Amino acid sequence: MSSNESSLSQPPPPPPGIALNPTKKQFSQRKQLNLTECKWASAYPEIQKACYLARVSPYISPKSCRYKNIQPILQEGPTCGLVALSMLVNGAPNAGDLLNLAREKLYTKNGEMFSALNLFELVKSAISDDIGTNLKLFEGKLNCHEIKQVLQSGGCLLVPYDPDFNHGPCVLNGRKAHWALIIGHLIDDNGKFYVFSRHGKTRNIAIWSLKLLSESNANLNEFEQPKGYPDAEFLLPMGGIGGVLGLKNKCIIVNNVPIDEVVIK
Repeated sequence: MSSNESSLSQPPPPPPGIALNPTKKQFSQRKQLNLTECKWASAYPEIQKACYLARVSPYISPKSCRYKNIQPILQEGPTCGLVALSMLVNGAPNAGDLLNLAREKLYTKNGEMFSALNLFELVKSAISDDIGTNLKLFEGKLNCHEIKQVLQSGGCLLVPYDPDFNHGPCVLNGRKAHWALIIGHLIDDNGKFYVFSRHGKTRNIAIWSLKLLSESNANLNEFEQPKGYPDAEFLLPMGGIGGVLGLKNKCIIVNNVPIDEVVIK
């Protein structure tokens, strides 16, 4: 092999200033977004990042924006509903304790919660009466005046929906039903209503169109065995997830949540 051929076979040197084996700090710095949009939320990095990625209110401040300062909890196994509830009560009880309670009540086998009514009963068990929290099992389309009023008054929602590849709401007929905790809202300069959410598959806050979330919630018709649990047995309510005892067109309203609220003006 000639010297020219040898030199061609060698990889080029890295550009100046780029380490071949970057440290964790350098890698973290690369991952940080240089957010030049949504500057109205610059004092609230999680909200700014969520709105930036979703292209919501990039240049004009929203008419209204408020959310509960609820911390994330990641789920282990198919426990999304239990984790969403645990986030609502600041981790006490934790998802493991809620799983044990749900099993005792014969609501679940592996952590799945395919009945909104059963999760509603767990919420009542987990939230003490002395904090004045008002609960309601809501039935109907989520994109309505009542739900908007709840969020504008500082309430939260536990909502089942179909998640897309990025965990945002989509319409899959209920085959990937998942629970999210809705912790706030945003109304943009055009009057479009969005919700802020947390769920057990990411530490990040997400922002979704209420209209799309409502459509996703309304299409929870049938269960499909999760690919990650091919041999697991799941407990379904009578009539399935699309029935009266299931998930379709249902959510849990929680008012007067005793967690600090952030209002961005």
